[in-house]
Amino acid sequence: MIALDKYFAQYADDSLLLDTDRWQLALRNGHALSVSAMREDQFLLLDAETGMSPAPDRLLPLAESLASLPASLKFALCPEASTVRLRAEFPLAEESVAADRVRRNLDGMRIAADRLHELVSSKATGVPPACLCSADSGPAVPGSPTDLIKEAGWTCHERSGGSLLADLETGGQFCQAELETFGGSLRFRVTLCRDAEGEAVCEALSLYLLKANAARRIARGFVEHEAGGIAAGFEVLLEGSPVPTEAGHALAALSVAARYCAKEMEVLKDAALAGFYRSAIGDASHLNTKRSSNHG
Repeated sequence: MIALDKYFAQYADDSLLLDTDRWQLALRNGHALSVSAMREDQFLLLDAETGMSPAPDRLLPLAESLASLPASLKFALCPEASTVRLRAEFPLAEESVAADRVRRNLDGMRIAADRLHELVSSKATGVPPACLCSADSGPAVPGSPTDLIKEAGWTCHERSGGSLLADLETGGQFCQAELETFGGSLRFRVTLCRDAEGEAVCEALSLYLLKANAARRIARGFVEHEAGGIAAGFEVLLEGSPVPTEAGHALAALSVAARYCAKEMEVLKDAALAGFYRSAIGDASHLNTKRSSNHG
């Protein structure tokens, strides 16, 4: 079993062992953060309450920022809760990479906490956020991404333009994840909704993805602007020369997200239904209904 105690002692500011598989960690980087760490089924789950409740016009900036967060970090809104949580879930794949994954995700918690304060307090500029991914992305992915995917037991195809697609296991619907490499990192992404337009639709999709982030392990939502409007879906970012086990878990997580979320996200492109969803879910979660005075 991977000895997490020594990694927490090295990379957290303080670490307290609660029982065999649970720890309480303290992180500091401008903002103090109390992080719950739990080992479950060979995954490490990190969770931190931030106490920050976003106004409706902060939902889209929060969702847009997800893809810029390092490692496995994501913002999440839990059911019946109004405050944003910081979360990261990742497999403890191999002892050889465990220390690196713990370090990247704890550093990511510090970075994401600072970014969240900017976004919720309306200090964000409105410009799409720069990637906060670690500059130390590690050496280039060993071998080819195609070989990595095949070794993980999944099917991968190369399009004429050179991009790579992996078939997802989504039952009756056909979905593929697109793979992108940069340095030693590999991003898996499945787009489930395109050409979404209008304030109500964008806010509803953002709220939906932030809620889904609390329910879907490993995968995190993403939102980005395209020529026809908003595109949205789920992604997994693997930093630091991923191993086949991690790639397999990434594709499995995206398969689950696509299977359960694709139809609901398509429905939210309807402005009337999006408005109803935004009102019903926002009220149930007691979200801050007062819009921020500075729209960034």
